[in-house]
Amino acid sequence: MNHVLSVFIGGFFGSASRYVLQMVFNRLLPSGSIPFSILLINLVGSFGLGIAYPQKEAWDSSVQVFLTIGFLGAFTTFSTFSMETLELIRKYRYLDSLIYITVSILGCIGAFLCGYLIYV
Repeated sequence: MNHVLSVFIGGFFGSASRYVLQMVFNRLLPSGSIPFSILLINLVGSFGLGIAYPQKEAWDSSVQVFLTIGFLGAFTTFSTFSMETLELIRKYRYLDSLIYITVSILGCIGAFLCGYLIYV
């Protein structure tokens, strides 16, 4: 039951943080052809998970579940990524959607790896 509560609390803070950061990024970044706010959030979240993942054995299991599944799981937004991608395709912006997909996937894998390599 502690893990469920950890996921719940982490998810609350992760989703609230994502919402606030998305509003901030939307004000600071140009509204161009690619939804940069979601892209940056996914990159930051992937980097954070890369940092947290190697440490999972050192933490209490409730802390690990709070941070990785709860907070970062709610913070990163691949469901929103999917929606934004389909919206680009629906608007016939095929090149923009291809760029967005490529940078999101490769960028998030790269960000995770950079975070992971900090401890390895």
